[in-house]
Amino acid sequence: MKRGNITKLRLDPKKPPKSDWRAFDAMSEEERHRAAVSDPDAKPATDGQLARARRVPSVRALRQKLNLTQEEFATRFHLPLGTVRDWEQGAHRPDKAAQVLLTVIARDPDAVARALEG
Repeated sequence: MKRGNITKLRLDPKKPPKSDWRAFDAMSEEERHRAAVSDPDAKPATDGQLARARRVPSVRALRQKLNLTQEEFATRFHLPLGTVRDWEQGAHRPDKAAQVLLTVIARDPDAVARALEG
């Protein structure tokens, strides 16, 4: 289906598109990079875009850095255990408020725990 200059394509999960991995494997890293950069639909981010991008800490990496189990992390920071599990398994992404909380936890976990105690 085509509307204006937008083409929509519906894929059949039983018949995924075929990729020529032999051709890809035969390419050098430089050729792969050139092909990726030349793709008009997947331009790499500019330095300015990367500088403005906000990175949210990985929940699993943050929890492991603090040497906490999922249950201990959830309890310490007043989060539902199921939510922590969903974030780590990729079933859900943290919303904006949770992203801010995770960023603050990454910077000063003890201050967050103290603030939540009382």
